[in-house]
Amino acid sequence: MASPPERLLNLNEAFPCPICRQGRLEAIVLTDAFACQFCRHIFSANLPEQQVQVVDSSQPLTWRWHGQGWRLVRSENAQELSALVLFTAAVLMIIPASLVWLSGALFPPLTPTEGMPFSTLWAIVTFGAHLSVVLWLVGEYYQVPLYIAAKMRILRSRTTTGQ
Repeated sequence: MASPPERLLNLNEAFPCPICRQGRLEAIVLTDAFACQFCRHIFSANLPEQQVQVVDSSQPLTWRWHGQGWRLVRSENAQELSALVLFTAAVLMIIPASLVWLSGALFPPLTPTEGMPFSTLWAIVTFGAHLSVVLWLVGEYYQVPLYIAAKMRILRSRTTTGQ
């Protein structure tokens, strides 16, 4: 079975969006840039290196076109930033939940209850709430494709039901 022919990145064709994976990248007139018609992100094009870089985000992610799809290009400091983000995320999730659990362990209720202590249950809820906030922040900062696609689908469903 023959594979489809590889295409080069150029401004005359449309390409799938590397962020949302739902839309198509089309060239912006009189520029060396693309825009996605679905998620509305703008990408600067580096045609000799077959790369696009998102320019309307706080995180300048770059993808290389390999003829049939996109591959994320890692920067030199990506490993250091990832370690810092991972450490900060762990601190934001573990410390508040630990403080809630520790307060319940140090100051137990006057009347013992059956089952799981309230402080442990509250620590689990605190951990879950902080985990959801951290996941939201990471999704927004790194423009995670799955997160962006879900966000765009929700936005589109709201606009179609509102009309």
